[in-house]
Amino acid sequence: MLTTSDRRPGPAPATVRGGARGAVRGLPTRDAARDGVVALAVLGAWLLAIALLVRSGYWHPRSLDTYVWAGLWVAVPVALRRSAPGVALALTATLYPVGYVALTGGAPLVAEIHAGPVVLAVYAATRGGAVRPVPAGAAAAASLGVLLLGAFRLQSPSALWPPPDPSRTVLLLLLLAAATALGSVVARLSATARSLEASNAELRALQEARTRDAVRAERTRIARELHDVVAHHVTAMVVRAQAADRVGGDRPEEYRAAVRWIAPAGKEALTAMRSVVRVLRDADGPGAGAPRAPLPDLADLPRVLDRVRDAGLVVDADLPAALPPCPPATGLAVVRVAQEALTNVSVHSAAGRARVALTVARRTLTLRVEDPGPARGGTRGPDGGHGLVHMRERAAACDGEVVAGPTAAGGWAVTLRVPVA
Repeated sequence: MLTTSDRRPGPAPATVRGGARGAVRGLPTRDAARDGVVALAVLGAWLLAIALLVRSGYWHPRSLDTYVWAGLWVAVPVALRRSAPGVALALTATLYPVGYVALTGGAPLVAEIHAGPVVLAVYAATRGGAVRPVPAGAAAAASLGVLLLGAFRLQSPSALWPPPDPSRTVLLLLLLAAATALGSVVARLSATARSLEASNAELRALQEARTRDAVRAERTRIARELHDVVAHHVTAMVVRAQAADRVGGDRPEEYRAAVRWIAPAGKEALTAMRSVVRVLRDADGPGAGAPRAPLPDLADLPRVLDRVRDAGLVVDADLPAALPPCPPATGLAVVRVAQEALTNVSVHSAAGRARVALTVARRTLTLRVEDPGPARGGTRGPDGGHGLVHMRERAAACDGEVVAGPTAAGGWAVTLRVPVA
């Protein structure tokens, strides 16, 4: 029987560790190129601002080269912020202060804005998950220390006192710490967002798979109902018509009796088929509010046997005086299996007689449909249809089983066993 699958389509999302460390791996070339274009734009804007300020005549920097140098290194972490943020931090923390001190002739930091490349590099490194916050902050702080002290103070230990301006130093260190913390927080948030997106994608794929399985199971159920209901009625009508044709020459009244029986049986088959077709329509479409007949239960078994008798098959029934209570699905399975088994007797057996026995023992309901045979054409077995498959599916839906096969006496038997609560 088709059931909802528990498979999990697609790979499970990988566990995110160390922030977004794996985010830069496999970065598309297009993204790296975009970062390069953005870096060039930032550098161009920086140099343009310097040129405009110099031409204005109101700005007279002590060292114009240091501003240009800072602009060049601002572009480095911007260009490598996704492709190699760790490399950007390493280059900025080592090469930038060395070149800066060389341009100033060993003097300390000229302006606070010149610490911008270091701050931006440490943010990019922690934001990309390439470096842990503590080592990244330590490297950036060491680089900032070189900028604040300059070459003269580093060459002579006695020149380290008095220290640089405390307020300026504290301000820059706080800015550096804030950039490091912000990058780490944003990295964790981004990693969590990617993990949630992967989980949502997996859940959507799983929901789609379960929806497909549910639709497939419902289609199978509808096909099973059509087969069990329509095929049963049509087979009964065919058998009754064939019987009337065989004896109609000697007893013309059989034709009228057959027609009188076939007409209501055909109407009943059409009604059953329409009720199944309604299921395929949209719930808001035409006919959605049409009345629907309830599915058969165990109490309908005698009526099914009477219909088969009217079609010409002799049915010996051995039923309990009071049918046992059972769940609706179990009752439906018993009725449909009996119906299908008797229909097969009418089509495949030459006996013209069948026996139906229903017993309850040890909380198990057992239905046995047996005919003495022989089979039409001398052999009997699966004919390529879906009758036996449908019977087994119905039994499996009730945690039961169906066994079908030849008997020792040359006939055929179908046995259904289902548990009864």
